[in-house]
Amino acid sequence: MPEGISWSELAVDSARVQEVNDAPFPSGQRDFVLYWCMVNHRWEENHALDAAIALGNHLGLPVVVYQALRPDYPFASERLHAWALEGMADMARGCAARGLPYWLELPRTAKEHKPRIAKLGKRAAAIVSDLFPTYIIPGHLQGAAKALHVPLFAVDASCVVPMQRIPAAQVGAYALRPKLRKLWPEYLEQTLPPRKVKASGAHLQPDFELADPVKARAALHTFAVDHSVKPLDEMGGRKAGLKALRAFLDERLEGYEEGRNDPGLGQQSNLSPYWHWGNLFAGEAARAAIAAKGKEHPAVQSFLEELLVRRELGFNFCFHTPGPRQLTVDSLPPWARETLSRHAKDPRPHLYSYEQLAQGRTEDALWNASQKELRERGRIHNYLRMLWGKKILEWSPTPQEALDRIHRLNDTYAVDGRDPASVSNFMWILGLHDRPFQERAVIGKVRPMSSLRTAEKFDLGPYLERWGEPTTAPGEEPKQAAKAAPKKPRRPQRKAAR
Repeated sequence: MPEGISWSELAVDSARVQEVNDAPFPSGQRDFVLYWCMVNHRWEENHALDAAIALGNHLGLPVVVYQALRPDYPFASERLHAWALEGMADMARGCAARGLPYWLELPRTAKEHKPRIAKLGKRAAAIVSDLFPTYIIPGHLQGAAKALHVPLFAVDASCVVPMQRIPAAQVGAYALRPKLRKLWPEYLEQTLPPRKVKASGAHLQPDFELADPVKARAALHTFAVDHSVKPLDEMGGRKAGLKALRAFLDERLEGYEEGRNDPGLGQQSNLSPYWHWGNLFAGEAARAAIAAKGKEHPAVQSFLEELLVRRELGFNFCFHTPGPRQLTVDSLPPWARETLSRHAKDPRPHLYSYEQLAQGRTEDALWNASQKELRERGRIHNYLRMLWGKKILEWSPTPQEALDRIHRLNDTYAVDGRDPASVSNFMWILGLHDRPFQERAVIGKVRPMSSLRTAEKFDLGPYLERWGEPTTAPGEEPKQAAKAAPKKPRRPQRKAAR
């Protein structure tokens, strides 16, 4: 840190902090320390906000929380804008309760957007933001570093074990798991109590008009975003996230270890959007699950595996892989690159256009249902999302085009997309974090999945009843996967290969 200040002296874990530039603290008087919130839309259990407050207290300055939502980010839509604005409304109330000025800017069009961080940097002694290793966040930080003449720090408030504690990309969950487990005693039981704000910022005023997220949420039609992707009935924000966490613990945690893979049971946590938008911290959810049933309970063990190993494996991949390479065939393991290359010219069973895929117009009834769930619910059941991606690989002209389509389809509709967990899941479809299997046409040695095999493993009746298309005539059976989905007694299911 500039001027020899130690994060540890401020009671901040330095492993969470990345110095984005090497600018010194300014010599003259400044108005505040700025928390530029891009990812972690919460005022509690937020290590980035905590670091900003610690730095502000040390410098004798108030802390200002700044957020902005441009309408021209990739995949901007009413759905994503709504979720963000619902979280921002909660942020405004939460920051007020902690005595933190909350400055929100909401340009309606790209022309209305004004570069703000450089101007705020002229009033700030330092800027703290979020360390998030994918999507547009790294580029925003790099651009700000060039424009600022004050220190810029990025803080990991997404992972329980800080990304920087794992110094290299891991080949799979089996390699990462023991490293994380070794560090869990240090991090998993660690809470982050609200740090007192010593200097009031009530007198501070921005040099731009503050926006009202509640009014903006009611006027989505006035923003220059994609109006065809509509908001969900499900709400975003911390209040909704805490309610969803409690519902999961009370209603669906029991039996999660076996039921989470079955599309017909609806036993998943449904919390992934709240992780992505930072409405919840993974650590607080893990602690709540342990408190509910104990750390050794099979359901809790399964939940911790998904939340603290598989999710953080995605962050590990993105953190150690440059952004432009994250969704490329070149970043696959050598065996996967070689086998996909060798089968690149194999005849495909189908070659659907992007538009056909987006509308769910294929010969596979289960795939169509999954795509409908994505369009209407904003995400796909985790097990079926793997199958969904595998079929796109089979139906695309090249592996790279398959990746591009998976990425575009998911990130257009999914409220939990544009995330390290999504990136690693898409790359897993092509062999990342996996092993070779028996060689087949088109996919080579990449792990296969099929709708017919899925129908043999699970009773898909309830899922297809909700998301599948109705039969065209009384008594006519749906195509392919639905044909193989008779109702049958449930049985314990294997864990999904991820």
